Amino acid sequence: MKAAGQAAEDLAAAWLQARGLRLVERNFRCKAGEIDLILREGASLVFVEVRYRSGGAFGGAAASIDAKKRQRIVTAARYYLMD
Repeated sequence: MKAAGQAAEDLAAAWLQARGLRLVERNFRCKAGEIDLILREGASLVFVEVRYRSGGAFGGAAASIDAKKRQRIVTAARYYLMD
């Protein structure tokens, strides 16, 4: 499953880069959590959580990110910005 997740991250990074975003960092880790991809679009930083789902039986990828996970991503993004 880890290989599938890595492949999904590679695909997402390639798709975003093909649309003009510039990859800044992958798999940023801090005590608050992890951010899969950090990209730059003009003056903006874009923080990306990549979710791989083998099927839609339990909802799509967006449905797999609950409030707790969203908060961890926000907190990790804040740590990144403080650096």
